[in-house]
Amino acid sequence: MQFKTINFNYKKSRALSHILFWTIYIVFFFFQFAIFGKKELHWGILGSLFVTVWVDIAATYFTVYYLLPNYLFRKKYVLFAFYLLLSATAAILVQRLLLIYISYPIFYPEYTKKMLFWDINPLYTLVNIYTVVGIFAAIKLTKFWFQNQQVKKELENKNKTSELALLRSQLNPHFLFNTLNNIDSLIMTNQEKASDAIIKLSDIMRFMLYDASTDTVPLTKEINYLKSYISLQQMRLKNPNFVSFRLEGNCEGKAIAPILFIPFVENAFKHGQKNVKAPGIKIILTCQTKSINFEIINNYNETKPHNIDKTPGIGLANTKRRLELLYPERHKLEITKEGSYYISRLSINYP
Repeated sequence: MQFKTINFNYKKSRALSHILFWTIYIVFFFFQFAIFGKKELHWGILGSLFVTVWVDIAATYFTVYYLLPNYLFRKKYVLFAFYLLLSATAAILVQRLLLIYISYPIFYPEYTKKMLFWDINPLYTLVNIYTVVGIFAAIKLTKFWFQNQQVKKELENKNKTSELALLRSQLNPHFLFNTLNNIDSLIMTNQEKASDAIIKLSDIMRFMLYDASTDTVPLTKEINYLKSYISLQQMRLKNPNFVSFRLEGNCEGKAIAPILFIPFVENAFKHGQKNVKAPGIKIILTCQTKSINFEIINNYNETKPHNIDKTPGIGLANTKRRLELLYPERHKLEITKEGSYYISRLSINYP
C-alpha cells in the first residue's frame, strides 16, 4: 500500500510539473503577442494557442520520449534525422490544418477567406514548433545528466567501498603470514620470546579485528599498533636499538586510515640490512596542524640480500592504492634510493 501511495504521488507530481510547463509556455507566448501584436487580437491569440499547443506537445513528447532514447542515444543518427524530419513535416501540416479549419474560423473569421492552406513559411513554422521542443529536451537532458551523475557517484562509492574491503582483506593475511614466520623461527631458539611474541600478536590482531575494520582510527591507536609491531619484530634481533622511532608534534585528536604505515615498516624489516650499526631503521612521525608526515629510512644492499623470503610483497602496492582512494589530491608519497639507503616519505594533508 505504501509503495502504491509513493508511486501515485510521484506520477501526480510529474503530471503537475508537465501541466505547469505548458501553462507557462502558453502564458509566455500570449504576453509576447500581447505586447508586440494588436490589442484586439489578444483573446483570439490565447484561443489559437490552446488549439495549436497540442501540435507542440505531440512534437515535443514524440521527439524527447521516442526519438532521443531509441535513435539518438543509441547512435542511430541517420534514422534519427529521418524520423525527425518526417515528424517535423507532419507537425507543420497538422498545425496548418488546425489553423485553417479550426483556429481562424473561430477566432478570426474575417481572415478565413484570405488564408490559403499552402501559403506556408516552413522555416518559420519549424522554428515556431521546435523551439519549445528544444527547450523541453534541454531540460530533460539536464535532468538526465544530473541523475546519471548521481548514479555514477553512487556506483563509484560502492566500488570504492568494495575495493577498500578487498585491499584490507589482502593486507591483513599478508602481515599475519610474515609475523607467523617470525614466531616460528623463535619457537626453537627462545620459547620465552616466542610466548611474548604471541601476546604481542594477539594485541595486534585485536586491533586489526576491532579497530582496523573502521574507515578511520585515532592516530594514537595507530601509533600504539605500530609500536607493538616494531617490538614484535625486534624480538628476533640482537640489537634492541636497531629501530629508532621518534614522534614529533601533538598527535592527539587526529584520525587516519588504519594499517597505513605498517607496509613501509614491514618492507624496511624485510629488505633492510640487519648487520649494520644501529639504528638500522629510522622512523619519524610528525604531527602538524594540517598534516601528518611519515618518514622511514633503512639500509639496503642490492648485492647482498639478507632476506630469504622470496614471496612477492603486496602490502606496499595495496597501500599506494588505498592512498589514491582515501586521500585523493591530499597525499604525497615519495620512495627514493640515496646511496645505500631507501627513504620513504608520506605526507597526508587534512582539509
